[in-house]
Amino acid sequence: MDKRILIVAVDYDDDVSRVGVKTPLLGYSEVLDAALKFGTYFPDDSDLNVLFHALYLYNDLKSRGYEPEVAMVSGHPESHVEAGRRLVEQINYVSSVAKCSDVVLVLDSIEDELVIPVIQGRVNIVSVERVIVEQLRGVEETYVLLGKYIRKALEEPRFSRVFLGLPGFLLLLYVLISATPYYIHAWEVTLAALGIFLIVKGFHIPEAILRRWRSSSIYRVTGVLSLISIAAGIAFTIGAVVGRDFSVDPKSLSTYVKTALPFASLALAVLYSGRLATRVLRRSIRVWRDVVAISAVVLIATYINSLADTISTYPALDILVILYDLQVVNTFTTLMLTLVIVYVIMSYVERQILAQTRKS
Repeated sequence: MDKRILIVAVDYDDDVSRVGVKTPLLGYSEVLDAALKFGTYFPDDSDLNVLFHALYLYNDLKSRGYEPEVAMVSGHPESHVEAGRRLVEQINYVSSVAKCSDVVLVLDSIEDELVIPVIQGRVNIVSVERVIVEQLRGVEETYVLLGKYIRKALEEPRFSRVFLGLPGFLLLLYVLISATPYYIHAWEVTLAALGIFLIVKGFHIPEAILRRWRSSSIYRVTGVLSLISIAAGIAFTIGAVVGRDFSVDPKSLSTYVKTALPFASLALAVLYSGRLATRVLRRSIRVWRDVVAISAVVLIATYINSLADTISTYPALDILVILYDLQVVNTFTTLMLTLVIVYVIMSYVERQILAQTRKS
């Protein structure tokens, strides 16, 4: 039986480079020198325990009749890709020089365990020694995960926009509103801005807009027009809210709705019209979907406009009374069911036509 075995101390994030130690290291004396040098500067670092534990295993296996060799490899402090690449190169080197196919890995953290799937298949891992000193594994895992998330939030643009950019914008908005005569509404406006952001991100609206933007020049034109309409609607609605001193009586709410409704309806109608024009040019059978969508926008906008006119005549904002007197729920349910029935019927007709087309 082959008694040769290689003990590899793993420093995934290359902490030893901070004291000028260059890896890979091979041999008891080299690893011991590195441990002493590293321990002189960082005596409380857990990587020091990895080095001494590797040396302990060397002596222990040698006393048991094995022919051990000890080595040290390191990765990269920032890049997982670079760390994995360097670890593979160094482990291949030390195993070939030591002429050992059996390897014992000595690790000290959850992050170091990332080396295991990287080198599996290249060497025969016969054992993994985990050195946990004066800390609980669960606490360590939490620390590592928290550190990764904080690093992502600070360094990666797609995360920093949310974790840094959004709070910064909300804080600035709150401060600006607090400096105006409408400071008592600073929280409401700030929360409204946060709600808009969550809706936009939750429904992946930017991604949908980009897909449309890239797919057709018609979508680009209708998209710009829709955004202009939405921006104008927001501006006029804010003006109406400020003009009525943030009131929430029935007449004020009716004014807000009637101000925003035309712009929102126009934006949706323009978007669906752009898709309708694209499908007409492509002679798509799905043209009916956009016709139904535009019709639904017109019907719903007309109904909401009429509802807003009626609500403005009520002396007080009693939601239950308004819902009961105007039969809002019944009317809206009937309208939605009608649209759903039309959509189902047209979908069935579309499938039948496509089926007949395929057969022919």
